[in-house]
Amino acid sequence: MAKLYLTRHGETEWNVEGRMQGRQNSLLTKRGREQASWLSERLNNININLIISSPSARALETAEIIRGTRDIEIVQDEHFLEINVGDWEGCLKGDIEKKDPDKSLLFWTKPHLFKTTNGEDFYQVRERVLPWLKHILNEYQGQEVLIVTHAIVLKIILSYFNKTPLERLWEGPYIEGTSLTTVEISGEDWKISQCADTSHFKIVPMKL
Repeated sequence: MAKLYLTRHGETEWNVEGRMQGRQNSLLTKRGREQASWLSERLNNININLIISSPSARALETAEIIRGTRDIEIVQDEHFLEINVGDWEGCLKGDIEKKDPDKSLLFWTKPHLFKTTNGEDFYQVRERVLPWLKHILNEYQGQEVLIVTHAIVLKIILSYFNKTPLERLWEGPYIEGTSLTTVEISGEDWKISQCADTSHFKIVPMKL
């Protein structure tokens, strides 16, 4: 038996502002760092053998907070970078909807039809992520591995385990920052035992 733990980076400044990030980066907010700390506490008693992180600073900082003082190697892996959205990166989602409504609609409702000339489409992300995911499952059989990545990459991975087509990519729960998905793997069989779970989140009292 092996377990694969999947999480998204914590909340960032651009998440709050409603900007597309893609390959660009913005800093974790205070809440984003808190989210990572909550997940660190939740995973503290689990014997994680390895952490694999997207090289994006927001994911890497999340991974480092989750690791805390434990002696766990963090491997940066470009296969788990977020989708490259080209000219949209750094732009407000509302502005994109006004400037490029047809393409924006396809992105959010019909991902299998979305095409772009200066970034990646969802098929290209899938072709980047899934072969390497299978490599990791083969390479680390019997171990417990945490992958820290991004929302769309996580959706791609979940569609693989759920055997759902790309047109249904956006189905299922919203991937909150540092939510936890756990996949139990035994040989060629697997089971998603929890998906986008946020039970480790804590309510932070508002300061007056």
